[in-house]
Amino acid sequence: MEKESLLNTLDKATANAVDVYFDLYTTYFEDGKEPEEALRTILEYPNEIGDTKDKNPQSISLQDETKLFFSLEELICGIAERLAEMNLPQDEYYKKLYRNVFNSDNELYPQSKEEKVIALKILSERAVAVPYFPIEEMDKISKEEFEQTVQDLRPSIQEAFCMLQRRFSNMPERIAQILRIADKITDKREKIIFWTVIINKMRSVNKNRE
Repeated sequence: MEKESLLNTLDKATANAVDVYFDLYTTYFEDGKEPEEALRTILEYPNEIGDTKDKNPQSISLQDETKLFFSLEELICGIAERLAEMNLPQDEYYKKLYRNVFNSDNELYPQSKEEKVIALKILSERAVAVPYFPIEEMDKISKEEFEQTVQDLRPSIQEAFCMLQRRFSNMPERIAQILRIADKITDKREKIIFWTVIINKMRSVNKNRE
């Protein structure tokens, strides 16, 4: 039931974010029975943790927080990304992440409690590799197959491109139209290629609007 207690704590946390992470580390990492599972729960929590507008932490000074954040961010995010590249099962990923970041004898990694608290904050707020999900192996699609399928799907792709250019009152309406077109494609590999083209087009459109 420790997970339920942790989620309840996260839902009700209203203090400065650093102070919240300090308490989380103390309760669920130092004193908790399942620190690896607690780490996963925190990193999978979908909402902001703590009061981000409160700029006066009580547990770690703002100056020390800034200093530690600057010195640790690249290292901590790098560990998370390197482990993600190994494509481990989820449980194994979070176990290795916990051991490397919070339970390592290597002096290059966080050693003090303050360093580990800020490392937890970095993982939660900055690491793009978490929440982590492994990549499932799929059959490769050759360049030739891709190009031929794009030609075969040209009418559907053109219709989808038209929907991207049309005006809608909100994004769900636009996506509903594209999903309607995609649902007519029954072959899985063709559908993968269709969505590849559409997503690339959407990225291109958004980039041009920036």
